[in-house]
Amino acid sequence: MTAILLKFLKPALPYLLAAAAALGMIFYIASLRHHLAVESQKNILLAADNQADLAAIAAYKTQQAKYVSALAALDAQTQATNSSVDHITNTIAAAPATDDAPVAPVLAQALAGLRALQGSAP
Repeated sequence: MTAILLKFLKPALPYLLAAAAALGMIFYIASLRHHLAVESQKNILLAADNQADLAAIAAYKTQQAKYVSALAALDAQTQATNSSVDHITNTIAAAPATDDAPVAPVLAQALAGLRALQGSAP
């Protein structure tokens, strides 16, 4: 029985092997196309995520610029305040002893300087 089967299959064996190889290639190509489609979808999603990240980075840079500007304004205000306080302190230190009294005129000047620094009326 086996001999008869081999007798009929022997001439068709190259064709059967070629058909099996062709089917293998077809399945392999279909598998590659499927993986390509999946990875293309992943790439599209990652590109959209990248765009969202770039927009967030731009927003953070804008916010950082506002913070830097606010810090620069605060630094300028602090320097102006320190300069005014130094001026008041130097005025007190340079005042002659005759300006000292129970309610010293130098103290009144210092308080007036502090009021002006705070922006309130004397």
